[in-house]
Amino acid sequence: MKSTEHLLKALGVGICVLFALIPENPMGLELTVAGIILIILGIPHGAIDHLTSEPNTTKKGMLVFLIRYLGMIGIYLMLWVFFPVFSLAFFLLFSSYHFGQSHFFELKSHSLLSRLLFVSRGAFFISVILFGDLPMTRTILDPLLDLGGVSPYSYWIIFGLLFLSLLLEGIESRKIKSSTWIDLVVLAPLLYFTPLLISFIVYFGFWHAFPSMKLEYSFLKKFPQYNSLKKFTWQLLPFSLISLFGIALMIYFGQNFLESNELLLLFFILISLISFPHVIYMDRFVRWFKTDPY
Repeated sequence: MKSTEHLLKALGVGICVLFALIPENPMGLELTVAGIILIILGIPHGAIDHLTSEPNTTKKGMLVFLIRYLGMIGIYLMLWVFFPVFSLAFFLLFSSYHFGQSHFFELKSHSLLSRLLFVSRGAFFISVILFGDLPMTRTILDPLLDLGGVSPYSYWIIFGLLFLSLLLEGIESRKIKSSTWIDLVVLAPLLYFTPLLISFIVYFGFWHAFPSMKLEYSFLKKFPQYNSLKKFTWQLLPFSLISLFGIALMIYFGQNFLESNELLLLFFILISLISFPHVIYMDRFVRWFKTDPY
């Protein structure tokens, strides 16, 4: 699957180059590309949290899992309703940790330093994506906050996070990986000059979701009921379809009441809601997997 990952990342680079070079991209094309990646990789990578937490789950175990999972979504939804700015900041923080962690799956350390490394690396890429297409970012976030006071400092924020993450990687790993330099020299500039939706979905799908699915499959293939790609793929379907149906339903009804920028914000809020419990379960799985309990 390593060759598949390289192929997908090359595809991601090609998509970024294409959209960066075309001056005016039809929104329909951006939505189509983003939708395909979200359906194939984005949503499915979080659709088996119940199995990575307990591979030999029972009906009772599944019920407990669903109650906890939906409970976390419900609590976070209430936070969005009553404290939207805090919820946005919280989303950016846990997304930074989650995305950054996927750059260092091989890192065995569970220390505070390693967690700060995850946050700084993920925050760097998120800042590149958000500040690279600042007009679109401001359009989406205008209903929540004004970014006018932050935009003059965008380069300072990006390079500050870059320096911090490299410093932490050097301290934690003693050696900065060659893949890190490729990501920083090739990927980051491309993401910066690519439209927001495309840069986000390319990074999310090819640099986070697929590596996460690889790790999940490496763990689950130890069990007879999941030990082939066909069996593994079959397990991805139920919760992927439920999540996609729920998001599509919310956006469909939202079209009748919301402006286009508010609809995009709703989409990111919905993604944040299903991401929150996933981040918690995935973090526990990654730490669990590194101890190789099976």
